Amino acid sequence: MRNKLKAVTRFERRAFLLGVVLLVGLATLGLTGLASADQIGPNPTVQLVDNPNVSCESPVPSATDAGQLGDTLTVSTENPIDFVLVKSAPNAEVVSAQFDTTSTSGQITLTKNITSYVVWTCPTTTS
Repeated sequence: MRNKLKAVTRFERRAFLLGVVLLVGLATLGLTGLASADQIGPNPTVQLVDNPNVSCESPVPSATDAGQLGDTLTVSTENPIDFVLVKSAPNAEVVSAQFDTTSTSGQITLTKNITSYVVWTCPTTTS
């Protein structure tokens, strides 16, 4: 009976130590940032993606489009696009930004998820 008691306590002791080691390891990973996911809500990054072919004195914003939009965004408007404000996960970078020859549509790719954007266009003047 005494041998069974020693075996149980030895097993329990090892299981407890393994649990402590795992807990310390996970806490360390969480503190160093290796186990955390990108924060999308409280710490967003805003990027201004400029269309180098268009510039106007008084650009007009579109309505904000929000959601989990992925890392590539395609925009299309009736008026020429001056720039696009893109909100994304922290530390996101622009991979590519291309606008068509009429500057009424474009595609923007970031390194992280896009959460919202606003397209700023140049209003057409009517005479």
